Amino acid sequence: MEKTVLPRYGHVLACALLVFSAPSRGDFNEGMSAYKDGDYGSALEIWLPLAESGDLAAMYNVGVIFDHGLGVQEDKRAAIRWYEQAAESGNVYAQFNLASIYDYGDGVPENNAEAVRWYRLAALQADEESQFNLGVMYGNGEGVAVNHEQSLYWYRRSADLGYTAAQYNIGFAYDRGIGVEEDNVEAFDWYRKAAAGGDADAQYAMAVMLDEGDGMPVADAEAAHWYRKAARLGHRSAQFNLAVMLDAGEGIPENNVEALYWYQQAATQGHVGSQINLGIMYEGGEGIAADLAEAMRWYRMAADSGSAAAQYAVGILFDTGLGVAEDNIEAASWYRKAALQGDADAQNNLGAMFDLGEGVTQDNDAAVYWYTLSAEQGNPIAQNNLGAMYFSGQGVRKSAVEAYKWFFVAAELGNAMADENRQKAALNLSDSEINAAHDDAASWLARFGHATVTSGVALDTVGASLESP
Repeated sequence: MEKTVLPRYGHVLACALLVFSAPSRGDFNEGMSAYKDGDYGSALEIWLPLAESGDLAAMYNVGVIFDHGLGVQEDKRAAIRWYEQAAESGNVYAQFNLASIYDYGDGVPENNAEAVRWYRLAALQADEESQFNLGVMYGNGEGVAVNHEQSLYWYRRSADLGYTAAQYNIGFAYDRGIGVEEDNVEAFDWYRKAAAGGDADAQYAMAVMLDEGDGMPVADAEAAHWYRKAARLGHRSAQFNLAVMLDAGEGIPENNVEALYWYQQAATQGHVGSQINLGIMYEGGEGIAADLAEAMRWYRMAADSGSAAAQYAVGILFDTGLGVAEDNIEAASWYRKAALQGDADAQNNLGAMFDLGEGVTQDNDAAVYWYTLSAEQGNPIAQNNLGAMYFSGQGVRKSAVEAYKWFFVAAELGNAMADENRQKAALNLSDSEINAAHDDAASWLARFGHATVTSGVALDTVGASLESP
């Protein structure tokens, strides 16, 4: 599962097209009518003289027109000039928009110090978005030195006004112990406040805590409830986690059809794990009729995003000719992509391609290289294959002792064929050589974190098998 709570480091950028009207201001309201009708040129023609005469609302609205290029060419410098006049006179909306422009470098060089200055002035007028953004600036050290105490101070002021993003960030601070002592109960309380206000990130964070029992008892059904609420708001990680729970029947009834739906929702948002799991479901016919072409489509989408697991899956389909025409060259190419990212299964399969000369030129040295990388990661099929290479002396110095070692390791990790091969290799060794090989294997297993047991756990595996000498 994903189950990762991410900090919201971004800023809320509104630059809202807010305008002011008063019944007694005929000219201003004529501009408002023109603006509402989409006649921005007439609105500007009416408001500009008012702005030049010192009308704060007109100054702000003229700034908005230039800021967004409404009926005129976008001109951030002109927008800033009009916003500044209104902002200096206390217009909170102009202060916020001015801060946002400097914060993001929107059409002008980024200037975080100026952004902080204008956010602060708006924050002091109880603008909750400015308070939140000021908290972000202090938290990230943008325009000011990092100061988590000040960050939380402004988050709290914003949160007290009901701003859910601030409530979420306070929860995150307690969740991770940023500027305060870590306190999961306090974190959960703040997440709950934001979640009640419809904040999807907070709903997701609550679900993760309930799902993992982070500072509280595991409550799968309630976790699924909050994942579902966040998922319905489009939170792709929540969609994925909910799908995983439904897929596995984890704490809630298994429902492959609904799992498929939520994987699809997250996958269409670019969630790689969901794309892979969709591929698995289409390949296995879980929740839907098996469709290998559709499985390949989703695997390929994730593979093109750089997922080693998906690249391996694409390689398997080309290797076996499932859903596509068998193509060993394509298979080897995709195995290599995944192998270069450290995928042990892909490394073993690429080794096998070099071993057999399928899709690549036969090369025992390359086979040993990839088998070794995979074997050292604990892949028992690669370990068995590597043992066979040592036993036959292909691509490596022949050594029945080294072969026995790798057969023994593979057998301990569950490869039944390796246990048979170990027994065959033993026929070529003295008792002292067997003991030395056994000690080397035990040492490797200890480093790998595996307690040595009697070898030979039966699994349905494939790999190199030795002929009896």
